[in-house]
Amino acid sequence: MSVQEVETIQEVEAVQDATPVAPNILRTRRDGVWEVYDGVWGSYIRPTDDPDANVVIDEDNLNQFELKEDIYRIPADLWSKWVKLCFHFVDKVSSSVEVSIRILRNQDDPSQYRFLVPMQKVSGASVRVENFDTAVDIATGEEITQYPPDGWIPVGSSHSHNTMQAFFSGVDDKYELDDPGIHLVIGSIDTKTMKYAIAASVVGSHRRFIVEYDKLVDATPINSAEFHEKVLDYVDTSPPKVKLFTPATSTVVPTKWTKKVSKDEAWDNPNTWGYGWDCGTNDYNDPFYWHGDSNSSTSSTGDTLKLWSVIDIANDYVKQNANDPNRLHNLREELMDFIFDLDAVLGTSVCS
Repeated sequence: MSVQEVETIQEVEAVQDATPVAPNILRTRRDGVWEVYDGVWGSYIRPTDDPDANVVIDEDNLNQFELKEDIYRIPADLWSKWVKLCFHFVDKVSSSVEVSIRILRNQDDPSQYRFLVPMQKVSGASVRVENFDTAVDIATGEEITQYPPDGWIPVGSSHSHNTMQAFFSGVDDKYELDDPGIHLVIGSIDTKTMKYAIAASVVGSHRRFIVEYDKLVDATPINSAEFHEKVLDYVDTSPPKVKLFTPATSTVVPTKWTKKVSKDEAWDNPNTWGYGWDCGTNDYNDPFYWHGDSNSSTSSTGDTLKLWSVIDIANDYVKQNANDPNRLHNLREELMDFIFDLDAVLGTSVCS
């Protein structure tokens, strides 16, 4: 073998050493481990086990959450204003109407919180908020025209379930799981006993962690606390225009709402105002943002799916879960969500 031949072989080996070889195991930042699979008809990548794996994470691990002990709680005076607003609407509208707020914290002083009430339309089991640039401070009545206000950071939300139980429904998850921070529900409001329930959670990485409410909120009732009267201008509880679709073989019976009698004098007696905890079983995203311009698909009408079959499915679900109020509340909110989407398509409000 000549010297020239040796040099040529060395050059080829050097080039081969410098050429990167595609790895068989592909490790991604967030989408797991994959492998290059050479199948009968061709090659492709598919998920695989990580040969260097050093831990097994199960469902219990994913559900673990340790709340920091040094966080500042929402102060009692501010929380009391919000609770009074929730109680206010129980006596003014039907028992299913909800109202919502956004929770903000001062960027320089995390002990300072602020509640903003965005302009909202409440009806049925839903709250519609077009945007947050039109809102009012629950304590001062200051009208907000830019969200978030300078120096304040959105950190979560709270809404009322009125007289329904305090729990996080499927609709709540739909809008809150992409909104990291603290989320609280007020429910089981009883104007006779002046008691209510609180469900509290922290949301992160599209997961909800249930926590004890008193770790986030000082729920001590402050009788002198009052929400600003201007707040009521931002919550529209007027009933929607009703268009009844009446089947020829049935009679539509209007729903009769029974309003509870308010006990305003109860606020003057701190012993009558109780509270408890019931957690039940990309802009600044809000759990009550209902996009009125969402795209809707059009499908042809045929005999494949009859209306009666849809009703049968709903009735079967109700029967199967008759002893599970949380599931039934969840079903109700999902159906109300569907009805509001249907309203957008029809350009009317549907009620039966």
